[in-house]
Amino acid sequence: MNEKNIVYTALFVQDVRSLLEQFAPKHAITYGHHSTIAFKPKNLAGIEIGKTSMILIIGRASDERGDALLVRNPRSNNEIPHITLSCADGVKPFYSNELLKKSLADGGVERFSEPIEIEVVEGYFDGKTKVIS
Repeated sequence: MNEKNIVYTALFVQDVRSLLEQFAPKHAITYGHHSTIAFKPKNLAGIEIGKTSMILIIGRASDERGDALLVRNPRSNNEIPHITLSCADGVKPFYSNELLKKSLADGGVERFSEPIEIEVVEGYFDGKTKVIS
């Protein structure tokens, strides 16, 4: 494995279909598959490939461009850990960072009264294949 090819490390959602059924995407392009740990990391130090754990979904924000779940991912380097659910045509998934920052500032995040726990598995994406084992 050439570590220069790592696009991101992440906690990958074990049951994406179930997640997308529970939180119907609001836009045409759907994701729902991971919460980023690090984008373009220098190496895999500290990544336990294949380790399963649970994370909590604590809220949701959406607008005409994107739709994202706010999560508690203690492993994430993101300012606001999340799972991108969907984006409008022409909008990249990293828009979720901007969406959540704006929504948290203006009170536009729907906070859940009870966090929802989902199972995830640690791994990385190399631009071609998700590696979790």
